[in-house]
Amino acid sequence: MFNKQQPIEDKSDVIKIVDDILHEAISVSASDIHLEPTIEGFLVRYRIDGVLKIVFEGDKKLFGHAAARIKIMAILETSGMPHPQEGNIKFDHKGDSIDLRVSIFPTSLGEAIVIRILESKEYMSDFAHLGFTDRQADELKKIIKRPYGLILVTGPNGVGKSTTLFNLLHKLNDPERSLVTLEDPVERKMEMVRQTDINPKIGLTFAEGLRYLLRQDPDVIMVGEIRDTETARIAVEAAITGHLVLATIHTNNAAGAIVRMINMGVEPFLLSTALKFVSSQRLARENCPFCKVEYRPPEELLNILDVPRDIKFYHSTGCDKCNQTGLLGRKGIHEILVVTRPIQELILKSPSDVQINQLAKEEGMMNLRRAALQKVFDGIISIEEAIRLTE
Repeated sequence: MFNKQQPIEDKSDVIKIVDDILHEAISVSASDIHLEPTIEGFLVRYRIDGVLKIVFEGDKKLFGHAAARIKIMAILETSGMPHPQEGNIKFDHKGDSIDLRVSIFPTSLGEAIVIRILESKEYMSDFAHLGFTDRQADELKKIIKRPYGLILVTGPNGVGKSTTLFNLLHKLNDPERSLVTLEDPVERKMEMVRQTDINPKIGLTFAEGLRYLLRQDPDVIMVGEIRDTETARIAVEAAITGHLVLATIHTNNAAGAIVRMINMGVEPFLLSTALKFVSSQRLARENCPFCKVEYRPPEELLNILDVPRDIKFYHSTGCDKCNQTGLLGRKGIHEILVVTRPIQELILKSPSDVQINQLAKEEGMMNLRRAALQKVFDGIISIEEAIRLTE
């Protein structure tokens, strides 16, 4: 990690400092890099396994040079009044091309810069890497083989919804299909996929863009987010008329996505026909494998989750590999709701999420708590982490 400010002798020093910040962040598996102005200078923080850590402090002069360098790399404006900007960088790290998304926003102390490090292509391979169980992965593989229908991925911000969608796109991407996306903004560039940024300033909203994309002869459509009634209705109609539609929506669980779509004004009889699959997900912080030990959780935690007492439980005590946190890496936890015939019939009645959850469990759905507990039983996460994610 960086521990002191490097002197600036010429332009090449600034380039090296910025490159070092990016290389180091990628090496330690950070998801985001924050460059934040302070009263006397600036901080660099990495978000690792969901937690921000200060790794570098510098003065105002260095921050100005570093910010200008990042703007140049992202092909952004470097002069004029500070204003919000977004851009992308293709960064070479040990022979791999890493996609970086840059966001710049003016604050009272100067421009704050956040750089999102996007997953490399090697992660666009199998569902196990995303945390799906074998059974869940099999269900998902069956669904994406269908020529049409609606697939929804839901959950709070920052739980990997876009990563799941891009993995689906990766598996669907072949010369025999036409794939298109509407995103806000385009994050991961994919070959043979026509990707479009929405731009409300020129009238290109999700709804308007989706309407025009239907005239582009697509087979698969990815909608970054269903936010309003018009987008929801067009997405459902597209799914019914021969397109495979992938989209995210913000709800707490899989059943809630169905209720939200109906509350947005989608007719239940259309939704029951279009919807094939809903995945609700969270990101769990994994036990560090280098310092993982067996332990006995407090009895009150075992009572909260009502787990068998003969299970072996693990947590990590902290070591140099995990920076003494006991956590190293994150794994997805998924609640998978497959729309079976009984669930289709229930949707027609405009049910509550409680009714949907009850029937889905009877149909074999593993809810988020059960999915988290399975990771506990496998030793991947601690019981405390399971409670944190599903309480």
